[in-house]
Amino acid sequence: DSLNFLSPDLHECNWHKNYTRSNFPYGDFDPVGMFCTMDRGDLDSEEADILLLNDENHLLYNSVLNFRIDNDLNGPLPPEIGYLIDCNSMQLENNIRLTGPLPQTIGNMIHLVSFSLILNGPKFGGELPSSLFQLKNLKYITIQNNLGKNWSLPANVQVGDDTRLEQIVLRNNFAGIIPSWIAKLKQLQTLDLSMNNFQGAIPEAIGDLSSVKYLNLLGNNLTGALPSSLGMLPVIEVLILGNNALQGELPASIGNLRT
Repeated sequence: DSLNFLSPDLHECNWHKNYTRSNFPYGDFDPVGMFCTMDRGDLDSEEADILLLNDENHLLYNSVLNFRIDNDLNGPLPPEIGYLIDCNSMQLENNIRLTGPLPQTIGNMIHLVSFSLILNGPKFGGELPSSLFQLKNLKYITIQNNLGKNWSLPANVQVGDDTRLEQIVLRNNFAGIIPSWIAKLKQLQTLDLSMNNFQGAIPEAIGDLSSVKYLNLLGNNLTGALPSSLGMLPVIEVLILGNNALQGELPASIGNLRT
């Protein structure tokens, strides 16, 4: 079926088709493509978010790019995807024929809050664009169970003080080292880098994650001694480091951890 995506004959809020999917939060169908919801303050009743076909008469609350069902999308994501500056959530799942890395222009999606890539194809992946981690409104990143094997994090990212990232879940054969710039994400509460191929030492800067409550590095190829800075995590509740090649003594600072 044609989704009429990006059709010049339809408002962008109407660039979708409805598919039945019981776990979708907007009712008993899943609008696949681009869809919009009404601003809660613009409702006359206690009814939850309402799908809009255009935003001419109502305030726009959410604009979502949703491809979470099996389909025949193929090739790389075009750089023009960065034009979707009003998009709050981007979800790509089960797109077996997608290829290539994410474009740097994703950094133009300034209203993006949630970003998810799950169960996509074997030729899709690469180094994540640094611009993704510079989005000021982005709170949630999930990349897991994709078939591609060549995922990695950028070596350098200029992280601003106003970054709002709260959760990063990367479980997808990521390789390379864990870059120290991650420690600059001061709002980060969950960092799950488990079941990857990260190598090298845990960066000493990891202790600068002042808001992190859940840190999971299980199942990588991490080596070297545990950094003493792990004992400086002030609000840590869960720390998982198993199935690596870590060596040496436990640092005395571990005794500073409290739950």
